Amino acid sequence: MGTSLTLFRVAGIDVRVHWSFALILVYGAVIYSGDADNAAVGALYGMLVILLLFVCVTLHEFGHALAARFYGISVPTITLLPIGGVANLERMPDKPRQELIIALAGPLVNLALVVILLPITLFVFGFQAQQSPGVNLSVILSDISTPGLFNLLVYLTSVNLMLALFNLLPAFPMDGGRILRALLAMTMPYLRATWIAVVVGRIMAVIFAVLGIFGGNLFMLLIAFFVYTGGNGEMQAVRTRRALGNIPLRAALKVGGPRLYSSELLSRAVDIMPAATQTAFPVMDLSGNLAGVLSHDRLIYGLREAGPSGRVADYMIPASEVPVSSVDDQLMEIWERMLETKSRFVAVQDHERRFLGIISSADLGEVIHDASVSGDPQSRNKTIAGSATAVPEQTPDG
Repeated sequence: MGTSLTLFRVAGIDVRVHWSFALILVYGAVIYSGDADNAAVGALYGMLVILLLFVCVTLHEFGHALAARFYGISVPTITLLPIGGVANLERMPDKPRQELIIALAGPLVNLALVVILLPITLFVFGFQAQQSPGVNLSVILSDISTPGLFNLLVYLTSVNLMLALFNLLPAFPMDGGRILRALLAMTMPYLRATWIAVVVGRIMAVIFAVLGIFGGNLFMLLIAFFVYTGGNGEMQAVRTRRALGNIPLRAALKVGGPRLYSSELLSRAVDIMPAATQTAFPVMDLSGNLAGVLSHDRLIYGLREAGPSGRVADYMIPASEVPVSSVDDQLMEIWERMLETKSRFVAVQDHERRFLGIISSADLGEVIHDASVSGDPQSRNKTIAGSATAVPEQTPDG
């Protein structure tokens, strides 16, 4: 998603805009300035048209967001991109029926806007026709790109209708593809339903790409890319959920690894690393509480910047940025928490809130690999010592 700016907050949802959104405003200004008598007026009108288009897109995403929240799914942000918007759900719906309603909510908002805008548009048309008897609908539509109230209303009415219909196409992970997956999941396993929806989405992506190439439509090419790659990502996510299933947290929690203290120097991490099986270490304070995590990439950065005499506390990931989980949680919950917080680590506590260890995304990868090879992912670690420090392997952060 890259860098984005928060515009405002509504009902606890941050509406953010990606930096590349400026490009679509420039595009609208250039396109409409050429069709107006006054280039400056046309450019401003073009920017207004684009902004109102994305107001409709934002309302579409709020339809998804509010439907998701009805089912207890938090939606922290909505992000606007040049090719549309994304409502960031913290987790996927538990049941196909929930996904069906959430997916339908967005297009239904656009159809509701059509119902609201259409009579207003017809009223304005009737008023203009009454004031200028020689003006008919075909004459007005032939000059639809020029600035004017009726032209703007026609645009907004038609664009909402197109947004509803286009999003209902079975191009997973667009709304129509999610609707298809939800309907299929009511009659077959969720993984197979996702696979079918992804295949159909890939076919649609190819169609979009062909239309974009021969029609010279860059946005259609971008949507084709989004559909193809997004479908692959969704398929991998479903496979991960299935692999983790109801596996307890103990399957990924490693026992007895070394740990660092916030008062130590980076040289200490260098000394213990050759004998350790992990490349990331929990960092404790003098009271025995978790102070942070020193990952491999943070260690390398610290050594380059300050050398072995650098302080561990200056280069660790602070504990405040590491989400906490209970020892009773399932690995699927750990994985979803990592996605939600964009953290590669989760700290594990026992029932007395004592620190037990850290689970990393690399540990989850090992569990998934073990599950695919042996069918018994819990075999790598059956027990947890009450006071042990579990330290995962860690790949460099992006």
